[in-house]
Amino acid sequence: MVEVLRPTAIGRLEELDTATNSSEFEDEYDKLTSPLEEVGTISSVKRLFPYHHKVLLAASVYLEYIQGARSCPPQPTFFLSDPFLQRQTYKLALGAYHYLAVLEELLLETYFYSSYVQFRQCQPLVIVMMYNLKLLGFKAPAPYHCEFGEVIREVQDVHEALMKFKTKFHAAFARSRIKCNAYNEDLLLSVDIRLRYRAIAEDTPRYARVNTLKRNREQVAMILENRGYKKIAAMDSWLPYSFYIDPLLDDLLVFSPDSKDDLSNFVLVHDGSLVIQDKSDMVAAKLLNKMISTNGTSNDDIIVTDIDTGNAACYLATLQSREGSILAFGPRPDATEKLLQKSENLNASNVHIVNEPFLQSSSKDKIFKGVRGIICNPPCTLSGVVDMVEVVTEQGEKILPVVAKGPGYTSHLPRFVTTQYLTLKHALSFPKVNTVIYFTRSLHVQENEQVIRKVVDELSNSNDDSPFRLVSVDTSIRDRVLPESSFFESFVNLKNLPTDIVNKCLRVLPTNHLGGFFIAAFQRMPLRANQVLERAMERGTLGADIAKGGSKKNKRRMAKKAKMQDRDAQMAMEPTTASINKVRSKTKAKRSKSVKKSK
Repeated sequence: MVEVLRPTAIGRLEELDTATNSSEFEDEYDKLTSPLEEVGTISSVKRLFPYHHKVLLAASVYLEYIQGARSCPPQPTFFLSDPFLQRQTYKLALGAYHYLAVLEELLLETYFYSSYVQFRQCQPLVIVMMYNLKLLGFKAPAPYHCEFGEVIREVQDVHEALMKFKTKFHAAFARSRIKCNAYNEDLLLSVDIRLRYRAIAEDTPRYARVNTLKRNREQVAMILENRGYKKIAAMDSWLPYSFYIDPLLDDLLVFSPDSKDDLSNFVLVHDGSLVIQDKSDMVAAKLLNKMISTNGTSNDDIIVTDIDTGNAACYLATLQSREGSILAFGPRPDATEKLLQKSENLNASNVHIVNEPFLQSSSKDKIFKGVRGIICNPPCTLSGVVDMVEVVTEQGEKILPVVAKGPGYTSHLPRFVTTQYLTLKHALSFPKVNTVIYFTRSLHVQENEQVIRKVVDELSNSNDDSPFRLVSVDTSIRDRVLPESSFFESFVNLKNLPTDIVNKCLRVLPTNHLGGFFIAAFQRMPLRANQVLERAMERGTLGADIAKGGSKKNKRRMAKKAKMQDRDAQMAMEPTTASINKVRSKTKAKRSKSVKKSK
């Protein structure tokens, strides 16, 4: 996660939290948020991006990292001050990786390396700049403006060489499309790569949650409209810089694709009033909160097994202004401080970070005695992600190789599946927990239905006093998020799975508007009274259970009764009837004395 520099206007914004006069509120924000036309959204940064030398060089380094040629590279310093350049760097690296085979074929066909042997040592940079040239339609870009950044000699040399071959590249690319009958450029890619490339090539909307711990939705909408954004009906055709309210989550705003860069630098995002967040995180948190609220109280604690970006944990803190704690596990050592700062900035004071992996925790620890719900979100392949650039921006460049390789790459599946199964089993072992939500952002059946099937089979064979059972996801949530169709349908095969598991779980396939995800809900089933008595009698703890709930006087009586029963059992081993009668008479006398004392 990249640390974002907060503007100086935030201090003034915080003073407006208690403002009650809407006209005063609006006037104050007019001074802090300029209209879009005054800001100049299409700034020089945007126009000159294709020729920014630092971005091209950084993208080539990330391409090497995706290919496995180097360890995780250090994050460029310009990322801290310009989120736009950060996203464009990731987009260049991911796009160049997806077009890698096509671009390498063009370089071979045109004999580029025969003319420029020295550039064989910097092939990733050549590939990135070739991809950038393809995006420009193999046309010569405008001259590089030095005031925008320093000129890097290596990048400039490659640029000059590619310009001499741009006509040959264009002709070779056209021949490849004719040969493959590719009326669209992405048809040159294989099916699985094509679907992944479509996710970054096509513009997708951006989701932002209104942080009700700081401001309400009406205030945020007023600020956006003052800035020049247009409010439209849900799922209408996009207008420039427009947004609508999500039909399922009334505190979630969906923005048009052209607003991504403006939102990243918007003061409300830095202030914490708007939180850039994926909708799937919110659906899982909403479902857990709804199931807990049915049987629990606002003081119940909740566990998030993998804090990830911290968005899910902070969203739980806003639901019904929960008084219980949100315990978030597993932050990276280098991310703990930033996550603490984020929760503080969002006013999520009840979010507590546990600096250890969830699998290393003890379910019987006293700290978890108040936990009633768990969001089980173990690491996954992220094969359902649509806006890959946004996910990498939030979670860091370490997930670039996983995200780039897509659903067609399955060699890393066993490692994820094992962790997912162990995490879910551990979540179900907490004695006081009543609800567990299993959540992934993956398309693979192995990570979703097969993990659930294995756990369900084990639960059905267990002798637990109060077992968990797989329950159906709430239909009010299911009906509002299921898409009509998806271009990833060919990757999912549910034929060999039990229909009861498939029907109870929620699987959402990616579309141009929403990323794919999977949700399964487990609920602890309470035992009936006769089942409790039967199990207590089987274990021989019925008397102890009754005594435990009685008064001190009853406990003493039960203890004496048990002691006398033990003596009777011992005397039963005596060989003569006389000795037995003698002991019984003594026992009878003692019993009468104890009764008189109790009276």
